[in-house]
Amino acid sequence: MSRNTALRVVSLTQSSGVELNAYLVLDEKPARIDQKLKTLSEYVQQYPSGWKKRLELANLLYAMGRIEQAVEEYRQVIDRQQPLIGVRLQLGKLLQLMGREVEAVAVYESASANARNEATRQHISGSIALCRNDTQAAILAFESAATLEPDNAAHWLALGQVQRGRGDAVAALRAFDTVLSLQPDDVVALIDSYDASHAVGNVRQAQRRLSKALEVAPGDFRALKRLADTRCRMRLVSGEEGKQTKKIISSLLQQAPDAADARELLAYYHLFRGESANGVAVLEGFTEEHPNHPRGWYSYGRCLFHTGEYQKAAEAMLKAYRLYPQDCEIYRALCEILPLTSPPAPLDPPKSPLKRGEPEEAKSSPSRGELEEAKPSNCTGGTPLEVPLFKGDLGGSNPEVTLASIVEEMLDRFPQRWSVWTTAGRVLVESFQEIERGCGVSAKGTQLEPQLPDAWFGHGRVLALAGKHREAVDALAQGWQLLPEEGGYLQSVSAAVWLGESYGVLGDEVASRKWLEKACQFRELMEFDPAIACYWQGRALLGLGDVTEAVEAYRCALSRRLLYPFRGEVEEAVKRLKGKRRKGDRAKA
Repeated sequence: MSRNTALRVVSLTQSSGVELNAYLVLDEKPARIDQKLKTLSEYVQQYPSGWKKRLELANLLYAMGRIEQAVEEYRQVIDRQQPLIGVRLQLGKLLQLMGREVEAVAVYESASANARNEATRQHISGSIALCRNDTQAAILAFESAATLEPDNAAHWLALGQVQRGRGDAVAALRAFDTVLSLQPDDVVALIDSYDASHAVGNVRQAQRRLSKALEVAPGDFRALKRLADTRCRMRLVSGEEGKQTKKIISSLLQQAPDAADARELLAYYHLFRGESANGVAVLEGFTEEHPNHPRGWYSYGRCLFHTGEYQKAAEAMLKAYRLYPQDCEIYRALCEILPLTSPPAPLDPPKSPLKRGEPEEAKSSPSRGELEEAKPSNCTGGTPLEVPLFKGDLGGSNPEVTLASIVEEMLDRFPQRWSVWTTAGRVLVESFQEIERGCGVSAKGTQLEPQLPDAWFGHGRVLALAGKHREAVDALAQGWQLLPEEGGYLQSVSAAVWLGESYGVLGDEVASRKWLEKACQFRELMEFDPAIACYWQGRALLGLGDVTEAVEAYRCALSRRLLYPFRGEVEEAVKRLKGKRRKGDRAKA
């Protein structure tokens, strides 16, 4: 992609009526494109039997986001010039984006029949497998294509994108690194590598990849979106820095006013400025403008969740689920939100901090509400779950959605994603007290991704929540050993705190102090997300018995606009700790 190339964001309406955004390449200025469109349209009308100019027209319509028109023109080109493999692949990809998988498969199969190159046939097989939701077959096909043509960056890019889609960030990063070794200025690979680096916690490498992408394509929508997100996380939302952040977001909104991603950035910009009502209103307005856009409802639900509006968040996320049950992250979000919507239970004694906190996806223990026996679980082993019901008219044929049904569907739909098993394991342990089964389900994540630190850290947390602290220490230590030596990994702080807390429960005060002190040493990560960094520092200091400094760290987190559910936990902790200090002062007096 050249320096003058940007990505155009368009809205695709699938056959089901669901709206989705797509990122399309746009190489020229709009005025020039409009003139070119007029010229090509007049030419093909005058010479309808030709195919070269029609192909130009199809490519231009695609770049402009006129997908349905582009599809029709590509079909016309194929009718006039049969062997064009590239055109068939482009048409197949567009049909796939539109959710017309059956038609896409037919086009891909016709392309494969005309392909003379085995690597090309394998690549097409991978695309067909994706249309059929067979991720493993797609990976094998793209790996075969890459082996046959190791210098073809397209094979490695496709392989990395599939690996990233299934949650295998380690394998994805290897594939993207290969693409960049072949084409160092490939913006798509740089951005995909940024995402994968962030997924494994290597924020410093992620920033280097993003900087390179912006150097190569300073106006690229996806790169600017990630830059704005980073600046918001760093709380660069006030003063001169805030003006720069707002300028980037305004540029994104100008490029793509109907993109949910851009509206979400604006919403969180307001949240981090302490303007929660304005932030929520931005995404509420988007859902009113685009009622069939699942990403809009997902973003709205996350925003409500992060402002503590759990019931409204559940309603919004369930609408996203109704619209697009093919998205794994919607299920995982529901597993976070639904437990917090149960009717309040009688107050229990304060829970240990061990019951709370994950790096960027905090989950709190649910209260016990009305329970109803669910259908037997589709998961291997175990007994039928008792299910807190979320009731309401959600626009579907079945108005009742249960946490158990979400967990079952999630495991059935996404069995190859490690994060699904860890999430399900945690829900089973925390919400249903299915201790053995929950720990077994969580362990599946480490089997799928044995080299990924997050898989071990997530499993360790489930074991700790289940009271299995010796096993938790082993799992957390395994994840720690997998962290690269260069440091700068976001998971380092939370993992150190968890290790310190579990060792404390086991009575090993020396080891506990060692890990909690280590957690306090990662101050350089403050720049990437100061609010969450202060939160973890507060937890570590509290474990070390330094109540005064812990309260100060927690106050710092609150002043940096720490989001819910962390915020609720910290506010309660500060009140409790201040009360203890006052009692201690009176006792001394």
